[in-house]
Amino acid sequence: MKALVTATFHPRELERLRSWMPVEYQDWRQRGEIYFDGTKFAHRINEARADVLIVEADLVHEDVLDHTNLQLIACCRGDPINIGLAKATSLGIPVLYTPARNARAVAELTIAYMLALARHLFSVNQGLKQGTLRFEKASDYLAAYQRYGGFELGSSSVGIVGFGAIGQRVARLASAFEARVLAYDPHVAPEVFRSEGVERCASLEELLPQVTFLTLHCPLTPETFGLIGARELRLLPRGAYLLNLARAQIVDDDALYEALTTGHLAGAALDVFAQEPVQPENRFVQLPNVLVSPHLGGATCNVVEHQSKMIVDDIALWLAGKRPRYLANPEVWDHPRRKRPNLP
Repeated sequence: MKALVTATFHPRELERLRSWMPVEYQDWRQRGEIYFDGTKFAHRINEARADVLIVEADLVHEDVLDHTNLQLIACCRGDPINIGLAKATSLGIPVLYTPARNARAVAELTIAYMLALARHLFSVNQGLKQGTLRFEKASDYLAAYQRYGGFELGSSSVGIVGFGAIGQRVARLASAFEARVLAYDPHVAPEVFRSEGVERCASLEELLPQVTFLTLHCPLTPETFGLIGARELRLLPRGAYLLNLARAQIVDDDALYEALTTGHLAGAALDVFAQEPVQPENRFVQLPNVLVSPHLGGATCNVVEHQSKMIVDDIALWLAGKRPRYLANPEVWDHPRRKRPNLP
């Protein structure tokens, strides 16, 4: 049995994996290439004689699965959208994945953005560095205090849309700053909100008028596409802030731009954009009241360690004949053709 690893992987977990089987490691980030061509990728898998495949960005669809003899696939993503799950299941191939691997990273960046917006950190830094913020007399100090003093997070209300792993972490962090925390997620049981000490809202109409910060952490689905449009933005109090570290398509871009340029929203923080990678010419990047980052929410070095450990822990279970904890196609476990470890 042999593993081909094209995902970015932590050295310690590679060594654990090597204690069980030979491993060929080709980090896609170092390689500078994603396997989009299934024929080419299938050839590479067969060349490596791999039974176990661990990917992050490479596509593993029918053109790969039909021409390889994989026993296990692992995907270092919270949602294995690059894997042909239905095909893998039909072939009896378990697919591992790493839900919430980046929850802490995204939640921490969310709070960092809230603090930066509340205290006008970007504007103050930019003014000082560019020389447009100067202090030559007492009135200059007073003007800066009045304009840039901002407010404490503990005096604000944080509204969370999407109360999964990331949303719950945001709630805990915001609560530590003594903010009032409200959340809306029709797919999460009421007791989860109670256990986190969060006010549960039954609808967006109930949530939106009450918040200082609206932060989005729901997945992109047909139900959430365009969830926040002109009507929803108008329900927010004047001077509120919107943060989107989920998916750009959850928000109506034109409606958001209008809310930001007319002054209804005081500002926004965006880590996701309709067209990515985002470029400096993007209209939101150009706005002075918007903080931006190029989809870096879950890109900390720690996330690599999290995802690597989750995958190797589950491979250990699979090798022992036990059900992995994070199985993207759980129905495969009782499949009559389920692939089992080909151990010597």
